[in-house]
Amino acid sequence: MLAIHLTQFGEPEKSLKVVDVPAPPAPTAGQALIQVEYAPLDHHDLLLAQGIYPLRPELPTAIGNEGVGTVVSVGPDVTEVRPGDRVLLPFGVFSWSAQVVAKAADLSVLDKSISLDQAAMLSINPVTAGLLVGLRDLPAGSWVVQNAANSGVGRSVIVFAKERGLRTINIVRRAELVNELEDFGADVVVVDSADAGARVREAIGSDPVLLGLDGVSGTATALLLDVLTDGALLAIYGYLSGRPFTPAPDALKTKNITTTEFWMYQDEFLPRLPALNAQSARLVAEGRLVLPSAPVYKAADFPEALVYFRKNGKVLLDFNPHRA
Repeated sequence: MLAIHLTQFGEPEKSLKVVDVPAPPAPTAGQALIQVEYAPLDHHDLLLAQGIYPLRPELPTAIGNEGVGTVVSVGPDVTEVRPGDRVLLPFGVFSWSAQVVAKAADLSVLDKSISLDQAAMLSINPVTAGLLVGLRDLPAGSWVVQNAANSGVGRSVIVFAKERGLRTINIVRRAELVNELEDFGADVVVVDSADAGARVREAIGSDPVLLGLDGVSGTATALLLDVLTDGALLAIYGYLSGRPFTPAPDALKTKNITTTEFWMYQDEFLPRLPALNAQSARLVAEGRLVLPSAPVYKAADFPEALVYFRKNGKVLLDFNPHRA
């Protein structure tokens, strides 16, 4: 069967290979055999391939941090899933392989009304957003500020914040995104510029802003620090700028701002993942959360998919050999 293996940590164009490997063995007690349908190629996958992600598996191995599949068969005494169920692949089961075996108890069964492309992207960006929004217990009506607001995480933050009765300040890089995100449910949207902080204050007055979400880092963090108020928490969850978190020396002390580096698979968050998977699926099924679309490439065409990703962003890899 086909898989995409990481052969060494380093440059993804050289280290990620399309390979033919034996099919996994039949599932044993407590296990399910799954046909992988779609699995995303995203920024965090390449971080893992480069060796700078917190997870460093033994090589060679398939990678891929999320995906959706169909249960093919189950082992003895499995009651959680049955053949034909559509499921999210759980943490620790790498998705870049035509078939995988997983613990049945770790699988989240999905409503088949959710399209495969939306299902494939459910278990990281929306769940990350749900965890980020819950980092502080804020009263209804409180403000949350974020950059990377047009990303998959950013759009999910808007929805999860609204679920909690919170309001969002959203920083984007292109003016054409302002109306789009407002239509999506964002409360305040500003384009990153020299006067962006002042424009935020015009919109929200003297209200406190006690939670900031940084998916860009580098120089982009400065605007978040400008907007945040005394005693705020700033969570750094991404490095889209390719640069580290480097605030001005006194920026944090002046406002008594606490910072934390966020990774969704920290031990404290793992027990919450199944419930957030279910909540994400419900929001998508209800049409309240729509994840950014991505083109689909056959897994055998991974090199072309990687070229597209480098230029344009996320793609979906199709691992079902029976789909035209």
